[in-house]
Amino acid sequence: MSKSGDDRLRSAWAKQTDQSLDVDLANAEANVRRRRAEIARRDRRVYISIAVIGPSWLYATWFMPDLRLASVTGLFIAVWLTWQMYRRSGARLLSTSVDLPCLAFQRALLERERDLAVSLPKWYLVPVVVGQMAIAATMATSPRFTTSQFYPEGLVLFVGTAGVTLVVIWRRWQHRAMELQRELEAISASASPIR
Repeated sequence: MSKSGDDRLRSAWAKQTDQSLDVDLANAEANVRRRRAEIARRDRRVYISIAVIGPSWLYATWFMPDLRLASVTGLFIAVWLTWQMYRRSGARLLSTSVDLPCLAFQRALLERERDLAVSLPKWYLVPVVVGQMAIAATMATSPRFTTSQFYPEGLVLFVGTAGVTLVVIWRRWQHRAMELQRELEAISASASPIR
């Protein structure tokens, strides 16, 4: 029977003999467990979103030809975001770095999550903005939307809502990156010997 991730971490960290650091193993384990749960919840939400959005874009691509520009763009963006989240998430670190010392593991996990948050505009916001532009272009050219009496208001509402949502997402992830950087600095401060 193989050990679970928590058991492997606990046994690896229990063998550490470096007494120069004042590290509470129970506190470190609790922090790692909390961070792992946060990462798992975030990743699960992303994957569930993609599992719902992807097939609906595929359906629109096949059965609604006038929406094809938006749906094909959305489908490619869904695949891109899934791949990027899988590639960049701290969850991938958890399965490969079990033998790292406790603080090194925490630092590596925090650095990976901070880098995910810092790089968000490049791998998330740019493709999503392109997708929103494709949706707006589809709304502006499809008779399905242009013949509606609420077309101008709907288009303005969509663009405004999408813009505000993207700004909120960007600000939230900026705040997250700063929080992670503060945690990294706290770990570095606790790891450096007091003179």
